[in-house]
Amino acid sequence: MPTVGEDCSVILDGHGYFVKPGSYRLEIPKVMAADPDAAAGPAAVNLGTGKQIWHFTVLAYTNHLNQNGTVNATPAATYRANLRTSYAKAEALSFTDRLGTAHRVHVVTLEERISEAAGFWEQPEWELAVTLVEA
Repeated sequence: MPTVGEDCSVILDGHGYFVKPGSYRLEIPKVMAADPDAAAGPAAVNLGTGKQIWHFTVLAYTNHLNQNGTVNATPAATYRANLRTSYAKAEALSFTDRLGTAHRVHVVTLEERISEAAGFWEQPEWELAVTLVEA
């Protein structure tokens, strides 16, 4: 079982992933509604907080170093395949954020970028931009 802070940055659907530094972002939107008031004109009414939205980029690299300095033996293609499998699921998934807090989420976008750092033809590696929305 992956552990945030030891062998991964986040956990999605039971799989640990490394997050690209500087890419992790959490949005907590407000839900607003129009309140037509004949005397003062239309006004916005705060209905509270909306569903949380996470954005981050997963580093699907082979031989990535764990946070404790050991080499992670999971191939880049496995990270990519696991994310694609999670993306295809319709039900809510388990997600553990960088602080270790558990949530139920849906994967709403998955964008793949081929990393040219290691030479794509020898051993493909990816950076995968992920957007999750609280279930």
